[in-house]
Amino acid sequence: MNLAKRLGTTFAVTALLFGGASTIGATAASAAGPCDYRSYQNNSSAWGYFLGSYNLKTRPAAECSNVKKFGAGTKLYVWCTITNYYGNVWAYGRVEGTQTKGWISGDNVSYEAGSLNRC
Repeated sequence: MNLAKRLGTTFAVTALLFGGASTIGATAASAAGPCDYRSYQNNSSAWGYFLGSYNLKTRPAAECSNVKKFGAGTKLYVWCTITNYYGNVWAYGRVEGTQTKGWISGDNVSYEAGSLNRC
């Protein structure tokens, strides 16, 4: 299952349990623009693999600057997740065996195991 689908289910259930559907995607409006700084923290234990060849990004949107490109099967340790400016799930994490960190769309990384928490 890809990370975006896993998180979509998790966020929907959490929203229904803690105050209704009006909280889904509420953080998307907190950023003034798609490439504005978004805070992050290492509060998850999730990991997964790149589903294709993708760039890690400096911010959680496709039009933001690239950090570095990685190929399919690259292992990513997910630190935390957000809903970006456009309402899409993005994850911040670190590539295994490196100190390279950045954002990737939840559609582009698998979910294998571990906890997933919001940034």
